[in-house]
Amino acid sequence: MNRSLNRSEGESVVCEGFLQQTRWWLLAALVACVPWAAAAETPLPDADRQAVQWVINSQISAFRADDYQSAYSFAAPSVRKVFPTEDTFISMVRRDYMPLYRPVSYIFGRSSLDAGEVLQELLVTDDRRQLWQIIYTLERQDDLSWKVSNVLMLPYKGVSA
Repeated sequence: MNRSLNRSEGESVVCEGFLQQTRWWLLAALVACVPWAAAAETPLPDADRQAVQWVINSQISAFRADDYQSAYSFAAPSVRKVFPTEDTFISMVRRDYMPLYRPVSYIFGRSSLDAGEVLQELLVTDDRRQLWQIIYTLERQDDLSWKVSNVLMLPYKGVSA
């Protein structure tokens, strides 16, 4: 029997689990090493850090209140192109970013400026006490406001107290 062509279900699940875990580790290594190392040279001015954190706080508050219009208003134009309606945007957030949609708690971590974008770290606890490292990317708009252009979410091992 050729095992590569006739894998049992158990082997397939183990293999897929290994691949998924490997992807998370590679992604975590990339996030840990590349963006913060490159961005560490340009600290974010206090006024910009406060503005960026206000945007993130406001969007999370809007998610918690099911205020989809407000939550969507913090999305950058590039995000709005991919998710052209509030409903498609919220569906994606609920499907892929539930810890941000309904966080139990969160605190801000490191922030920096890199090539005109802000990287802002957020440490989130979800309703199962799972910890998440969230890396927000925000872009300054023509009106000088900040908008969320990307969110990367990585699980931490262990649980919150």
